[in-house]
Amino acid sequence: MSVIATQNTRDVSETSLPILTEEELAAWLMQRGTKVIRHHGRYWMATHPGFYSATHPMARMKLAEASRPSPLCWGFRTSLGETDAHGANGSMPLHLLADIKNYTLQTRSARCRNKLRNLRKQVSIVELHKPDLLLEQGYDILSSAHARNGYGRIPGRSAYRKEIERYYDAGRGLVIGGLIEGKLGGYITSYAVGATAYVDDLFLHSAYLRTNISLGLFFEWVQICRRAGSIREIVHGLHAREAPGLCRYKEELGLSVVHVPARIWFAPLTGRIVKKLRPHAYYRLTGHD
Repeated sequence: MSVIATQNTRDVSETSLPILTEEELAAWLMQRGTKVIRHHGRYWMATHPGFYSATHPMARMKLAEASRPSPLCWGFRTSLGETDAHGANGSMPLHLLADIKNYTLQTRSARCRNKLRNLRKQVSIVELHKPDLLLEQGYDILSSAHARNGYGRIPGRSAYRKEIERYYDAGRGLVIGGLIEGKLGGYITSYAVGATAYVDDLFLHSAYLRTNISLGLFFEWVQICRRAGSIREIVHGLHAREAPGLCRYKEELGLSVVHVPARIWFAPLTGRIVKKLRPHAYYRLTGHD
């Protein structure tokens, strides 16, 4: 293993996931450059100019809290708690793992167990507790992932470095990576709020997909969540129904698509415009067509 890898990694068996309050998450998001506002005692972030979402998907606000967070916004969305689910006018379609307590090697399929055994012969899953390895090799992984799936927009190299430095500054997230002969093959960024843990991002270098590094990263990350004791559920992104391969992959990991009751509001005509121009994004915003 390279010197930089040895100095900046930690065995995942020694790793813990920081558990944040909603206020701590809001402060961390602001440190990373996200616009966040407080409204009725809850926190909202601008996911697009003029559109606000709760700072995390499972915020489960009360109906009285789920109102227009800014007079300048053209739309908002938040999940609702069970007692206020009757006020939902849509849903949040999430990839959710609810039973993390029983997510063990023994409960996985024989095929999954074989993949994990083979993976452990080739890949070391470690915590990247300092940013140095990502600053050195992370951008190449991001570029490879983007060339493969074309998802989203890729920042410039200097912007990426700044994002990584901000991510680590407050020490409120967790990053684990897979090392293959000292080379970083992929990584997961993550965080937890209350009883919910979130996969923030997962990037994999195409050269190492054959090792099943994605399975190994997710499995070991879930074990970290299990050890926390207080985490009851895991969210791995919104349902991208237009990407069936990605959906199958998440299903194989053990995640289910769950529609969480949500309150959504659009200014007049804007909902129709979003639906017409970006129907899949409209589905992720509202849970329906």
